[in-house]
Amino acid sequence: MINHGGVSPFLSILGLILLAAFLSLFTGLAGIMVEKALFKTPYSLYLIPLIWVGKDLVLEKILSGFPWALAGYSQAKNLYFIQVAEFGGIHLITALVIMINIFLFQALKDRRRQPLIALLIAIVSLYSAGYFLVKAQARTDRDLPVHRAGIIQPNYMHELIYGEIKQQKLDHLFALSRQLAAQGAEFVIWPEYTVPMFPLQNTHELSQFRRFAAGYVPIIAGFDDYEEKDRFYNTAFVFAKEGVEKYHKVHLTPFGEYIPFRKFLFMVKSIVSEIGDFSFGKDIRPLTLNGHRVATPICYEIIFPELVRAFIARGGELIITISNDSWVGDTSSPAQIFYMAVFRAVENRRYLLRATSTGISALIAPGGEIIYRSAWAREDRFTADFTYRQQKTVFTVCGYLFPYLCLAFLVFYFTLLPGLRRLSGKKKKISS
Repeated sequence: MINHGGVSPFLSILGLILLAAFLSLFTGLAGIMVEKALFKTPYSLYLIPLIWVGKDLVLEKILSGFPWALAGYSQAKNLYFIQVAEFGGIHLITALVIMINIFLFQALKDRRRQPLIALLIAIVSLYSAGYFLVKAQARTDRDLPVHRAGIIQPNYMHELIYGEIKQQKLDHLFALSRQLAAQGAEFVIWPEYTVPMFPLQNTHELSQFRRFAAGYVPIIAGFDDYEEKDRFYNTAFVFAKEGVEKYHKVHLTPFGEYIPFRKFLFMVKSIVSEIGDFSFGKDIRPLTLNGHRVATPICYEIIFPELVRAFIARGGELIITISNDSWVGDTSSPAQIFYMAVFRAVENRRYLLRATSTGISALIAPGGEIIYRSAWAREDRFTADFTYRQQKTVFTVCGYLFPYLCLAFLVFYFTLLPGLRRLSGKKKKISS
């Protein structure tokens, strides 16, 4: 807010405190539920993972959603542990992390064998299942043809540029793309907003993409688009010799790409000069690339598991995510969003190709292995070998059920069950 929005340090710190306070309300409510459930029965401790997941689901949905840094994401490098995400997604991993900590707590507190045995069984089972699931992904890959993509990380910032400088950057990107095509890339991925432009509304810029696609390979890139009066979109484009396809971002970043509750927050636009004013895309649909269907979540969308799942459920054979992380600078944010992306690959068992302006760009395998990752704030270009996949996981087919089942059970336990118990008690009194 200070660097890009021109907001004073005082207002920026106040905004951060208000956001933290708002998000803390849900953790506080979860804590109240834990206190109410705790030690009511010998098994009440095991409600805590369900409460935790229910809280995370609410954070994912309320006021545009903010599912940032969930407990399960801490295991992104724990390869065998995270494999069961294909059954219940990141929320199942979170529940398992909390459950294992409960077993550990019981073992240390009560000094009994049973919790320690449960802890060992849980860990051995999860790692054994994970080992075989990783091997299964490797076997699947051996039976599929290998394809190659080119990924560019130009290390461009998000500044507005025009005229000669803009064309120089475009020329540089096309030169890098030709090099990758010469190395066998079947298409090249540029990040989101490498150069500010409306390619479909500018015939000169569009002609450059058409010439490149006709002479070399398709390009996937993120730019702005304009369709109707006062309707602007953050868009992922596929420029191919057959034509242009596009996907309009459906989950915009609040206070970054639009102002929520605009009527009540009319003063925000005058305070934060860099806030965008984009329109929401209407549908989640894969784009066609070289005869295959690819999912193209843009930037912030990759942190929403249900959104990416929808892409795959509708035919996506590969995940290509483009982002411009230069906005957040050299902070923990680029690494955090990168490790969130790892789980989208595992949940749906798809290769994930990530192109960002300043880092972290990457190739991630369907098992969650990070095959290649770029350094932060350095220019990079690399080829990424992958396979297109069509099989769907339990997570993809069942529509992200696990966190909703957790939330439904909590509603039953804390609202309906007490009423049923009271009713049962009254019937016993009457009968006696």
